[in-house]
Amino acid sequence: MFVDRLEELETLERLWRLREPGLVVVYGRRRVGKTRLVLEWLRGKPHAYFQAGLWSHQQNLEGLARSLEEQLGLEGLSRLGFRSLRDLLLLVSRLLGGRRAAIVIDEFTYWLRVAPPVAADLQWFVDHVLPSTGIVLVLSGSLVGLMEREVVGGGAPLYGRARARLRLGELQPWCLPFFAPRYGPEDLVRLYGLLGGVPYYLRLVDDSLPPVEAYLGLFGPSGVLGDEPLFLLREEFRDPHPYLSLVRALAQGATGVSEAASRAGMPASHASRYLRVLVDLGLVAREAPLFTRRAFYSVADRLLRSWFYVVEPLWGRLAEGLTSAQEDAGRRAERLAAEAWEQLAARHALAVLSSRLGLQPSLAGRLVHRGVEVDYVIVDEENKAVLAVEAKWSSLGRREVEKTARETMAKLYAALPRRYHGYRVQVALYLRSAEGPEPQGAVVVEPGDLPWRGGCPSRG
Repeated sequence: MFVDRLEELETLERLWRLREPGLVVVYGRRRVGKTRLVLEWLRGKPHAYFQAGLWSHQQNLEGLARSLEEQLGLEGLSRLGFRSLRDLLLLVSRLLGGRRAAIVIDEFTYWLRVAPPVAADLQWFVDHVLPSTGIVLVLSGSLVGLMEREVVGGGAPLYGRARARLRLGELQPWCLPFFAPRYGPEDLVRLYGLLGGVPYYLRLVDDSLPPVEAYLGLFGPSGVLGDEPLFLLREEFRDPHPYLSLVRALAQGATGVSEAASRAGMPASHASRYLRVLVDLGLVAREAPLFTRRAFYSVADRLLRSWFYVVEPLWGRLAEGLTSAQEDAGRRAERLAAEAWEQLAARHALAVLSSRLGLQPSLAGRLVHRGVEVDYVIVDEENKAVLAVEAKWSSLGRREVEKTARETMAKLYAALPRRYHGYRVQVALYLRSAEGPEPQGAVVVEPGDLPWRGGCPSRG
C-alpha cells in the first residue's frame, strides 16, 4: 500500500509525461519516505538508482558508474575511471543519445558533505548538457540544512534550476491506521503523540501491544532505535550540542527563548539563532497566538518530543526494568496524547469542521490574553462568525460537557478583541468521550469522529 504522497507522486509523473528533461530535488528528514516515493515513481520507467554514502568522492563516483552501467545497459562504463561527476554525466548523456531515462542520486547530501565540488559539477551539467537530453535527474537528501544551503537555497549552485522541489514532511495523521490497523481511535491518538507521522517508525510498531509499550520496545534503552533521536541531530549538525540542549529544554517544558536558553546553559542571543535554525529544519515550531507578538516554541518533531520527555529522563530506571519507571513512562505518554489531541483538534477544525459549519477561515490560531487561553479559534470575517475549539483528553459526563461549553464561551469573550464581539459564535469540544446530547450552540467531536483512513489518500 502506498499512502499519502499522491500529490508529490503526481508532480513527478506530470514531469515525466511532458517528455522534457529537467532536475528534480526531493528532501526531508530521515525516515520520512523520500526513497519510497522515488522508487514508487520509478516503476516501469528506464532508470538508474544510486544511493550515495559518507565515503570518498571516488567511491561514490565508481558506485554511480556501476549503477548506470547495470541499470541502463551502458556496458563498460564502470571501467573508465572517472575523476569528476561532470565527466561521468556528460558521457552518460552522449551514450543515451536522447533516450528517455531517470537518473536518481539518493542521499546526495552525504556525497556533498565529503566532496562539496560535486554541486558545481551538477550546476555545469544542468546548465549546459541536461536541456538537450531526455534525462530527468533526481537528487534526494536527508540532511535538510545542507540541502537548503548548498543545493536549493538562495546563492546555492543549483538555486532556481529545479523543475520540481519537493520537501517531504510527515504523513497526515489520518494515515496511521494503515500502519497500526489493530489500534482503535484512542490508541491512534496516543501513537501519534509518540511518533507523529514518520512512516519508517510507524511501520515498525507492533500494534498487538499498547502504544507506549510498543514505543519503548523501539526507542527505549533496549530498543533497536534507542539512539535514533540523538543520531538524527548529530547527523544534521557538525556540532549538535547546543541544538540538543535546546530541544531537550523545550521537550521538558520551556516555551520561551529566555527560559530555553537558561535551561540549556547559553546566552539568549545564541539560543535565538539556534532556534531559528531548528525552526527552518522543521524540528521546532514557533507559534504566535492570535492578536499578539509574543511567540512560543515547542518541539515539532514528535519523536524528539517524546524521547526527551518520556525516555531520556527515565533512561536508567527503564534500563533496569523497574515497574515504577514503566508506569511513569505511561503517565508521561498520556500527557503527550493530550498534546497530540489538541493538535489533531486544531487540524480537524480548520480542514473539516469549519467547512461543515459553513465557515471561510480568515484567521486561525491559539488565543491567549491576560492569562485566559482558548486552544484554537477560527475567525470568518466575511460571514462574521467565530468557532472556538476546546480540546480535552478527558471523558466527561453530560453536566461537565455543558459546563465546558459555557466556560469556553466565557473565555472566548474574555480574550477576543471587542471588534469581533458581534460575530456569531459556535463552540467545538474535542473530547476523549462525552455522555449525553450536544449542548446548544456546541459541537462535540470524539476520536472516532476523525477521518482515519478516509482522510489519507492511498493506492494499492
